[in-house]
Amino acid sequence: MPLNRDRILNTAFTLLNQYGLADLSMRRLATELGVAPGALYYHVKNKQELLASLASRILNDVPFPAEQGEIDRIFADVYSHLIPVKEAAEVVRLALALDPHQLQFLDHLTTYLTHHTGSQQAPLAALTLVHVALGFIEQDQTRYLLGNSPPPTEAPLPYRQAIQAVFTGFLK
Repeated sequence: MPLNRDRILNTAFTLLNQYGLADLSMRRLATELGVAPGALYYHVKNKQELLASLASRILNDVPFPAEQGEIDRIFADVYSHLIPVKEAAEVVRLALALDPHQLQFLDHLTTYLTHHTGSQQAPLAALTLVHVALGFIEQDQTRYLLGNSPPPTEAPLPYRQAIQAVFTGFLK
């Protein structure tokens, strides 16, 4: 099978999910793909770009409803996409730190908030909402990983309440 960006990202995602962020190295990824580490750099510039691409891929499937007032549903989907992927919240947080505009999800959320609220603070609201969500998801993942139990399948009430409170705060 020829080496390409999709194959690299799929394998990196599998490694992240199986072993976590600390064990996802370019060397391990290359070994898993059966190539020399240098071959990866033709498709991804460095590990940071790889992680930012993984973050985008994880969040790309989150749907944006056309209706107004669906922020709860959007962030319930964010929760359900990130919670089963080991350390996904940390990967997204890293991508945000490197270049927030590389995450298409953040741009889509900003557009959604601008369109449905008319708020000029939509970019700040989008970034704040994502950080609040990541904090809760990271906490829940850590709690469930340490307890050796599966993560919840639905966003818990405190998460949903926090998202709603932050969202409502930006509307005032």
